[in-house]
Amino acid sequence: MQRRINDELVNDDSWSVALSVVRGVHIPPALSQLLRGCQGGVVAPEDLLRVIGSKGLSPRSIVRAAQISDHTSPVSTKEIMAAVDMLGVKASSIILAINCVCEQILSSGPALRLWAPMFKEMMSEIELGYHVGSSVEQLGIEQGMLVGFSRLAGLGVLLKSSPDSYEEWHARTSFVLNPTETLEAFGCEPYQVSSLLMQQLGLGIEVALATASTLGQIDSTIIESKPLFATWRATSDWIGALRSGAWEPESSASRELFWQLSSVPGAPLLPSHISALRDQATAIRSGNSQWTWHLPLSTYEETAKSMVYKRNNNPFGASWSRSLEA
Repeated sequence: MQRRINDELVNDDSWSVALSVVRGVHIPPALSQLLRGCQGGVVAPEDLLRVIGSKGLSPRSIVRAAQISDHTSPVSTKEIMAAVDMLGVKASSIILAINCVCEQILSSGPALRLWAPMFKEMMSEIELGYHVGSSVEQLGIEQGMLVGFSRLAGLGVLLKSSPDSYEEWHARTSFVLNPTETLEAFGCEPYQVSSLLMQQLGLGIEVALATASTLGQIDSTIIESKPLFATWRATSDWIGALRSGAWEPESSASRELFWQLSSVPGAPLLPSHISALRDQATAIRSGNSQWTWHLPLSTYEETAKSMVYKRNNNPFGASWSRSLEA
């Protein structure tokens, strides 16, 4: 059953709970300003450099995403600028934001069995969103990555906020999202947290509502008057289809909107960009995304060891070190 965004829903207790949860995530004001500027298309590389030194942000994530360097020592301005030149200011800003949220989730000290599967699934969808966005000109890699991030971002924040409730929910549901179960466990739904997180990041009310509309199946009629809502939902549908191996979504509206990704019936060969996209999706589906720039260290194993060290020896520390051992 679809829900409508109206006063009754917005004032619902679950939205109040979700807002309280999101307020526990620290988004540096400079990052929010940067992302708002990106939405308006008025950000230069110099603007990003002014933000990069803010507490809670890791410029190393950008350099690692561009595959320029994977070391953990401080990165140079030259490396950062090379990475931004390769990725673009908007994509670099989104990478900073995703890394910022993920590192805060990890700093809360969850068990590896709780956070690793979720992060791997989330990064697989982020990477698929990147590839979908690179194949559809009116979409772009930035929106593709954000849509991929949005589905599980709220669940990650709930893990940070309510680790005991998350562990009980995880054991009971085996990581399967169900509105009744999540409401009972957390007092709100992950899509609500994701929606409000998008707004807190500085991405604006339309992105927040597009997230809620897509993930919460809220009032599909508003899509007709909001182009962003339609592209957001179509992106989510295509990511889901590629993740499952269906290749194309069931929704005819989503297929028609991104017609560039649909095969032509009876054609002897797939266009090269569709063939490449399906190859990328197959690789991700068989082993999850290999991207690890969302982590403070280079691998899941190194990050987990450092988390154990921090929890046992320096619970209030905020730094990460490759050399730490459990």
